[in-house]
Amino acid sequence: MARIARLACSAAGLVLCLQGAAGLAGELGAGVWRWAERISVLGRLPWLTDYAVFANASLLIAGAAVLVAAARIRGR
Repeated sequence: MARIARLACSAAGLVLCLQGAAGLAGELGAGVWRWAERISVLGRLPWLTDYAVFANASLLIAGAAVLVAAARIRGR
């Protein structure tokens, strides 16, 4: 059971990290990485346009925290 939880947390953390990194690349990349703008979910939310960098950085940090938590899950 712990192995499944570790795998699920790792997958969720990876998705959060990728979303945050892609969003930051799209916002701070000055149009260099157009694929990042298409991948980012937060870029499609109109009420976050003023806070896009903060929201994407928060996703990246949350993803890293979930990955650390997944690494600490141990089986009995």
